[in-house]
Amino acid sequence: MRKTVSPGRVAVLVLLPLLLTVAVAVGLYQLQIVHGDAYYERSLNTVVSNQTVPASRGSIFDRNGRILAYNRVGYNVTIDRERLVAGGDPNGTLLTLVALADEAEAVHGDTLPITVKTPFRYLAAMTEAQSTMLARYREHFKLAEDMSAPELMAWFREHYSVDPGYSDARARVAVGIRYELETRTLFEYSDYVFVTDADIDLISAVKEHGLPGVSVETSSVREYTTDYAIHLLGRVGPMNSAEIEQYKPLGYPMNARVGKDGVERAFEEYLHGTDGLMTVTRDQNGSVTDAVTVREAQAGGNVTLTLDIACQQTAEDSLARTISELNEGRTEEKLIKGGAVVVLQVGTGDVLASASYPSYDRETFATDYASLATDPMAPLYDRSVMGTYPPGSTFKMNTAIAALESGTITPETQVYDASVFSPYEGYEYRCWIAPGSHGWLTVSTALQNSCNYFFYKTGLDTGIDTISRYAALFGLGQPTGIELPENTGILATREYKETVLREDWYPGDTILASIGQSYNLFTPMQLASYTAAIAAGGDRYAAHLLRSVKSYDNATLLQYYAPRVLSRVEASEENMSTVQYGMLLVSKYGSSSEIFGSYPVDVASKTGTAQLGEGRENNAVFVAYAPYENPEIALAVVVEGGGSGASVVQIARDVFDYWFSSREADSSYSTENQLLK
Repeated sequence: MRKTVSPGRVAVLVLLPLLLTVAVAVGLYQLQIVHGDAYYERSLNTVVSNQTVPASRGSIFDRNGRILAYNRVGYNVTIDRERLVAGGDPNGTLLTLVALADEAEAVHGDTLPITVKTPFRYLAAMTEAQSTMLARYREHFKLAEDMSAPELMAWFREHYSVDPGYSDARARVAVGIRYELETRTLFEYSDYVFVTDADIDLISAVKEHGLPGVSVETSSVREYTTDYAIHLLGRVGPMNSAEIEQYKPLGYPMNARVGKDGVERAFEEYLHGTDGLMTVTRDQNGSVTDAVTVREAQAGGNVTLTLDIACQQTAEDSLARTISELNEGRTEEKLIKGGAVVVLQVGTGDVLASASYPSYDRETFATDYASLATDPMAPLYDRSVMGTYPPGSTFKMNTAIAALESGTITPETQVYDASVFSPYEGYEYRCWIAPGSHGWLTVSTALQNSCNYFFYKTGLDTGIDTISRYAALFGLGQPTGIELPENTGILATREYKETVLREDWYPGDTILASIGQSYNLFTPMQLASYTAAIAAGGDRYAAHLLRSVKSYDNATLLQYYAPRVLSRVEASEENMSTVQYGMLLVSKYGSSSEIFGSYPVDVASKTGTAQLGEGRENNAVFVAYAPYENPEIALAVVVEGGGSGASVVQIARDVFDYWFSSREADSSYSTENQLLK
């Protein structure tokens, strides 16, 4: 039976497409004819762009959960070069902006490597980034490499159409920013931020003046809760050319801020996160009229360090105080330039503290950089991992182990200190007690008395090849495993002298190397690792700062560091115990007994006085671990020009006091997210 379609339904089927067609036509008429001019005008004055949404950087915690670095919301004053120039008076706009910033006492950067005052000259302390940028700028505009600073300034005035009526000082302010903006456009550097983390006064002034091309944008500001561990924690900042090459393939935008040094750089991959993407529409005044999120940003992970910030504070304060006391009464030429303290956990390699003196103020780093870079005290230099020093008598434990394990001596072997060691005619090597004598000594009592004669003879009999082989196993002159850039130092070996210095190795070199002289140069981190290996019975663990990485909300464990052994000194328990006992005797009756002779915790230690040559004050070196039984922590102290190792033992005492007393007694040290200032 055939179904029939009602006339009403047919009418609907015919009229519906017709009505839709009419509606579309009317809409197009309204859009193109009635409001066409308005929409066309709006399209000309509207800019749609993709904008990166920076991922929130992960926080940094110490081993006890105290927060050391985190992000907060801030506001940056930025400059858009195209809109600035389109405003008609870019130089005048910039001078007004600078005046507003100065009135608000806001710091704004200037990387043009020319002095701000006349007579103009190139900066003596030009950074590598400044030098590279200037070279690329000259090459781009075909400017002579030998163009003087005044000549370049004259070229700038013409190139940037600076009003002839501007004084040299005003012109320098304007062209400094114009140069900055242009280089970033030409060479695809990060966007220019005029003021980072602007305060409310500057924000209000900028918005009130409505300067063309100048905007206030929200940003993420890195905040540090402690003034300690500056060298370790590092800082973040905009990428330079080398970092752009490194991070751009990883999807970093040109305006990304990355870790510049320290932990911030070492763990950048964990902290950075994944940036989001937003489509932003702006009107002719630069105001945002619409924003659509294309991809959500994913925050970086939270990094927990092995560092104990209270232990770090103790080490830094004690180091600074001791150096100040040692400097009292010294002439300018004899003043101590610096020092370092490294504290490691025995059996794991955890870095509990790593202090370098002198330090600097993170808040004023940008404005103080030129003076910091040329300061003879080298405050930017992390001496704990980059400074290398002769170990002095602290090397004698290695010589002892090498001699014992090679069978040159036994724990019971006795050597008489004849005061002057003369194995060859015409050569004399004096013990520090000469013309006196330590009498008959075993290896343990030789360590207690730090008898040079004993180790001259024992070292020569053992041979440099055996001594240097054990030293390498102890990590001296070797990478420590630390995640920071480090100096591997120099281990005195036959190969080093023959290959690098192109000289023959002589028995006299072995004699000096046996007591930590010769070519030996080690970092405080290596000395601490060496001491921790002795405490652990010969196992050398990789020194490390990373403990774990968690998701931003701390809900998921992403990474956990498992301690690893880098090398193992295969020494018998008897031989290792003999050396350890010698270190205990140093604390009980030797050069550190004034501090540790009656200390409630038994300490194994060794002082060292590293001779630097005639007319120079000796370096003070000290290593120790505690407790003597079941060791927990090991440390190394080096003070440049500190004199004898005994003069810096108090620093170790302060660290041990914290670890075995204050750490347990002071509950504030174990409070999560405790802010230290």
